[in-house]
Amino acid sequence: MDDLPYGARFRPLTTTERVVVRPSAKTDEVWTPILPVPNDAPRDPPRHRHGKPSKRWVYRDAVGTLLGMVCRFDLTDGGKAILPLTFCRSASGKQEWRWRGMPTPRPLYRLDALARHADLPVLVTEGEKAADAAASLFPDVVAITSPNGAKSADKADWFALAGRDVTIWPDHDEEGRAYADAVARLALAAGAARVAVVEVPNDFPPKWDLADAPPVGTTADDLTRLLREAKPVVHSAAAPAKAKDATKAKDATKDISSFRMKKDGLWWTPDDPEKPSLKVAGPLEVLAETRDGCGESWGALIRWRDNDGREHQWAIPRAMLAGDATEMRARLMSGGLYIAPSQSARNRLTEYLLSVKTDARARCVDILGWHGMAYVSPSCIYGDAGGELLTLQTQGTISDFDNEGSLEDWKREIAIPASGNSRLVLAICAALAGPMIHLVGEDSFGFHFFGGSSSGKTTALRVASSVWGCPINTWRLTDNGGEGLARAANDGLLLLDELSQVDGRAADAMAYMLGNGQGKGRMRKDATMKAAASWRLVFLSTGEMGLSEKMAEAGKKGKAGQSVRMIEIPADAGRGFKLFDVLNGFAGGDALSRHLRAACEQQRGAIMRRFLDFITKDPPRLADALKETMRKWLEAHLPDGADGQVSRVASRFALVTASGCLARSAGLLPWPEGEVENAAAVCFQAWLDRRGGIGAQETEVGIAQVRAFIEAHGASRFTLTYEDCGQPEAGKDSSNCVGFRRKDERKRWEYLVFPLAWKNEVCKGLDAVEVARACRDAGFLRTGNDRKRLTKKERLPGVGPAWVYLLTSAVMGADDGD
Repeated sequence: MDDLPYGARFRPLTTTERVVVRPSAKTDEVWTPILPVPNDAPRDPPRHRHGKPSKRWVYRDAVGTLLGMVCRFDLTDGGKAILPLTFCRSASGKQEWRWRGMPTPRPLYRLDALARHADLPVLVTEGEKAADAAASLFPDVVAITSPNGAKSADKADWFALAGRDVTIWPDHDEEGRAYADAVARLALAAGAARVAVVEVPNDFPPKWDLADAPPVGTTADDLTRLLREAKPVVHSAAAPAKAKDATKAKDATKDISSFRMKKDGLWWTPDDPEKPSLKVAGPLEVLAETRDGCGESWGALIRWRDNDGREHQWAIPRAMLAGDATEMRARLMSGGLYIAPSQSARNRLTEYLLSVKTDARARCVDILGWHGMAYVSPSCIYGDAGGELLTLQTQGTISDFDNEGSLEDWKREIAIPASGNSRLVLAICAALAGPMIHLVGEDSFGFHFFGGSSSGKTTALRVASSVWGCPINTWRLTDNGGEGLARAANDGLLLLDELSQVDGRAADAMAYMLGNGQGKGRMRKDATMKAAASWRLVFLSTGEMGLSEKMAEAGKKGKAGQSVRMIEIPADAGRGFKLFDVLNGFAGGDALSRHLRAACEQQRGAIMRRFLDFITKDPPRLADALKETMRKWLEAHLPDGADGQVSRVASRFALVTASGCLARSAGLLPWPEGEVENAAAVCFQAWLDRRGGIGAQETEVGIAQVRAFIEAHGASRFTLTYEDCGQPEAGKDSSNCVGFRRKDERKRWEYLVFPLAWKNEVCKGLDAVEVARACRDAGFLRTGNDRKRLTKKERLPGVGPAWVYLLTSAVMGADDGD
């Protein structure tokens, strides 16, 4: 990949994930479109006042992921209504389908077919119904259309047509011809190799399209002939230069107004011939003008060389030039570009970069990771070449990953010594899983290795760091700092060391934020909302305790949601070597740890570059293979009857397993067959053992809290009752009484708890009703004849008949076999 010319590293950015915030027309609530649609979203459209749609057209991206729908309604007056349907998230976090259009630029209909048949010509029709008909009539073309009707062609993303042979079949009316003209212009601008328009015969019925029956006397062969004889379009406006032409296009930008680019740099010549010329900066080239998929974030992609002859490139956001441009100049100078020291020269450089024009275009993105079927890293674009330039454009500096050593050395010095060690194998495979999250539709998640000091926890982070060549960060972060690190690790890996360095409340918030994949919402100065930072990633963490224990220090209780976002695994493997299961010939755990620490400093990033190159060759096929491996692992290791929380965690172990197996099949991991699967199974069982079962965590936590309360207060806060059980102090109040205790027929204690005490003390911090149901279902709570009522009426000394929660002796572990 590194041997390819710069332009050959780019491919078109297809529409996969667009987020545009618009206020609802009917309410003040803001709904944000979610593209692609989450896997767990309902697939049926919501009810509409027009009734049930008579037809649904499903929009998918190039890999087949659902993006949205368009529905047709047949109206009672004989008319029709065509309405777009988009899955959205409200400001309050609610998610549902909304009758609204997808954000611009909108995806084309049948993008998945377009990607599958890259060798076939393309036929553009007006409307989804006509596109479906065209697909049946002409099996040797890919039929597509744009959403929202003939007047919205310019709001669609046509860059998937770059390099394609395109024919447009217009409807037989004025609107149809206008649509064809617009699509021809847009397709040429997107880099289509050839564009032609079918000439519909004048004697065809008005408004006729391909979804209608052929006119009388017209055969399928006649339609095929019309398609074959479509008239080529030569557009008067020059289409944007493609990647391979970018260096030619730059020639048009050498001389602008009073600026001249000479061999020794950029010069400005004043209009007054009596005044001397001013050298502004060293030599630089403008390769392309940049903008994002929505026509925003314009900038300039420039290239220059430092004094050592090393080439640098940067897509400069023009927004950086709005003020004094100090940050822009600082970054250029940091990259070795000479900028004249005078204020006049600095102002002239800003003027030049604002006024430079070129026909070459590049699509800019501001975040690493997947964009269509290309993967953007700080230094290059992985994926097939062709189409429009794709470049990373940020105001700040994003550091490249370290690239030290070779893949073979990494295998020998790190992967082989890690073999047989479940925690190390899991850490390496988790590092590989970051780019896989998007392909299988998983959410962000992390693993937390906890244990005492010097147990080897950080060694697991070091071997994961060597996979990417990324840094190990500290947990001691602000909200902004955490969001920045997470966004910089999008579709990748984030490493956080030593949970003990932060307060429990901050750790709780950070774990939720990382797992949710979205930062805080913030306002601009004009009181409008900024788009919240978002990401997809795997994170690995260490600490001397788990998150729940850390939160307890701050007086907070752990929640079930945390356990599926941040999966806690004891760092000690239980084999007598702390983190390690086996020593692989080393004298001890300390010797193995010291070897890995040194090796991880010297061997960094080699495997990930090869892995990214491998997974971007055919992402759709890769996604299918990952899902099949996950299915097999879950079938073998997920216990029957496991709660949904356990299933979610298991699916994350399965994804890590699939990622490691994929790398092994590509020859990147030197481990024997079954190594990855077994390591994940061992760590999953360790998580289950710590969790205490496969039921819902809320159930386990609730019952445990009830037991703990009785263990702490059973003899002091429950009043004795019933003299016939040998209790002479029956009815005598206990201090801060929460209820009564008595012996059952087997002389074992059972507890009668007042409802308010049950809610406010015994179940403090939990859902008291759910805890009662859990106790009832486990056989620990006795109810009356009405099982729906969780309390039972009992006669109490000095109180009389009263409703209480009646806990049986079984709650403390007694059973019929005692």
